[in-house]
Amino acid sequence: MMRPVVALALLLPAATPAPLDAQTDYYARLGATFTTALVKDRIINEIEVKPGLAPTLVLGVAAPIAPLYRAGLEATLTTSGYKSQESGTEADLGTLRTAALSLGLDGPVAATVRWRAAVGVLRYWPSEDRGIFLQGGTTRFLAGAGLDYRRPILSRWDLMAAVRYDYHRFTTDELRARGFSQSQGVQRIALTIGLARGAR
Repeated sequence: MMRPVVALALLLPAATPAPLDAQTDYYARLGATFTTALVKDRIINEIEVKPGLAPTLVLGVAAPIAPLYRAGLEATLTTSGYKSQESGTEADLGTLRTAALSLGLDGPVAATVRWRAAVGVLRYWPSEDRGIFLQGGTTRFLAGAGLDYRRPILSRWDLMAAVRYDYHRFTTDELRARGFSQSQGVQRIALTIGLARGAR
């Protein structure tokens, strides 16, 4: 009588999915990104080049690396117009797209909130090679942080809202050719909302 019970007890762990495999997360979010000036300088007149508020798409995947912590990849795509301003005169420079890929670590703050820290790369793709992008786009390293809020809405899906902050140093080959030897610090703040496959 005891032998079948012992055999069943030994087989149950093998039949149960590994907890870490079952907790892999996939998510997608939409929102907007605010970016500070890419270039701000004063030679004779003050010159500023700045992107507009950018519609944003975020795609990500994360998996547990410890009971409370997860590591993951997050891809962020933005597109917006950008303008230059000199002596009160504005000029439309076209469309500026960015693509960022970051490797992040996240952990708990509260039951429905998690923090995230990340490092990655950011690529600028202008619609036209002109102005500060006369010699093409540029790729920069970035560091970021953020908060994620999640609440279950279906058996396998969560509502997910997130705020992201990142920082990078900006320059281009054209800026260097014009004698701008120093890079400019650029900050970005993104607010997004979407769906995540629940880690349950």
